[in-house]
Amino acid sequence: MTTQSKGSAPGAAAWWPHEVRRCGRQALVLPLAAALLAYTAGTADSAAGPLLGRTVLSCALPVAAALACAAVVAREHMRELHLSLPTRYARTVARRLSWPAAVTAVAAVVLVTALAATGPRAFDDPLVLLWELAGTTALLCGGAVLAAVRSGSAAPATGLVLALVLAKLLLFDRVVPATAQALPALVVGVLLTAGALRALDSGRAAEPPRTPTTEGPQT
Repeated sequence: MTTQSKGSAPGAAAWWPHEVRRCGRQALVLPLAAALLAYTAGTADSAAGPLLGRTVLSCALPVAAALACAAVVAREHMRELHLSLPTRYARTVARRLSWPAAVTAVAAVVLVTALAATGPRAFDDPLVLLWELAGTTALLCGGAVLAAVRSGSAAPATGLVLALVLAKLLLFDRVVPATAQALPALVVGVLLTAGALRALDSGRAAEPPRTPTTEGPQT
């Protein structure tokens, strides 16, 4: 029992660095670069006024997170091999997506904290801003992951993300306050992500169960 527990303890420590490497550098670079861009836009005195800063602040990090998640899904070109393994492919992808999600969450908290400490008074409600970022990020990431799963490429996911951002800026923001959009966007994003993960295991569900009869004689 003691030997078995010692051998199973480093399991997470063994697969976590591997999954991080499989995600690629963009899973780390994109959210951090977007957070820096959002902070710069939120604190700079722009000739276009606070509207431009608010637009970049509310969209840069969610867009970067969505593109990073789509790239994580599209990087895997051996789906058939994963479907033949005991571990569910959806679980593997969810584990990998947790890396850009974690980086984005940390970047968002640091961004909002920095703006609350040094930014203009137009951004003096950090909890509201964090709530808006959470909803937009969940929606864009869910749509990007679903598009990448269905197409096997990050290009359709990029187009969908841009379309959602334009719809938000040109349509929804004009009729619905951003704080009221956060909860529906969060729910829809979670549902889209769950649907994408279920679609990843569709091939496994279609396979017949393995029995001694279908596998042939055993030696």
